[in-house]
Amino acid sequence: MCEGFVQHVSSKDALAYFAQRDTPGGRFDTGVTHLDLYRTVPARPQERHNLIKPNMQVSAIRRRGGHLESIKVRWGWSPIWSVGTMPPLTHLPLHLVMRSKVFDPIKREGRVLVAVEGWYESLTPSDSSQLQHSSYTTSRQSAPIFLAALAQASETALGCDGLALVTYGDLASQQQRVLALSADEALDWLEPDFGWEQAQQLAECLNSAEPHLEPAMTAQVPVNL
Repeated sequence: MCEGFVQHVSSKDALAYFAQRDTPGGRFDTGVTHLDLYRTVPARPQERHNLIKPNMQVSAIRRRGGHLESIKVRWGWSPIWSVGTMPPLTHLPLHLVMRSKVFDPIKREGRVLVAVEGWYESLTPSDSSQLQHSSYTTSRQSAPIFLAALAQASETALGCDGLALVTYGDLASQQQRVLALSADEALDWLEPDFGWEQAQQLAECLNSAEPHLEPAMTAQVPVNL
C-alpha cells in the first residue's frame, strides 16, 4: 500500500505535458506508451518538501466540461456517511468501488489523476527481528507517472472533500497496489465513456507487469516516512 509519493511535477506541468505530447523537443519523454517501472529496496531518501503523505494537499487533474483542469485537494476522503466514525480514506480498492453503490456519486464525477515521480510502500520483514524498510517505485522514463484516484472537490470547500488513490490486486493475499498509468492510459481513465469493466481489464493487465526489483545504492537503513 502506498504510504507516500513524490510530486516534483505539479498538475499544471502535467497539463502542459498533455498539451505538448505531439510537439517534438519538449522537456518530457512524450513518446512513452507503456511505463517501465522499477523498485528499489531500501528506498532512497527524498527531499521532504516533495514528499506527499496522507492529510497533505495534493495537486490533481480532472476533466470538467470536456477540458482538463488542475485542482488542489487533501489526500484523504471523508464520505458523508463515514464522518466521525472512520478515518479519512486514503485508498479505495477497485473491486470495492465497482460493487458498492455508496461510491456511485464519486464514481461518476470524481475520477482524477495524480502526477508523481514515484511512490513509497512499506515492506513486511520476513523475520520479526529485522527492521522494516520501504521500497520506492519509479519510472526509467522522464514522463510523469499518473496514479488513478477518486476525489470529492467541491466549489466551496467542505470537510468531506478529499482524494483516495485507487488500488487493485490479489484479493486472496489482500495485497493492493496503486493503479499507475502511462499518459495514454491516464487519459482513458478520465474519459466519461471509460467503463468500470474496462478499468478492471486495465488493472488485470497491469497486475501482470511487476516492477523490476533493483538494490538501492544507499546504506540499508530504515526510511521513516
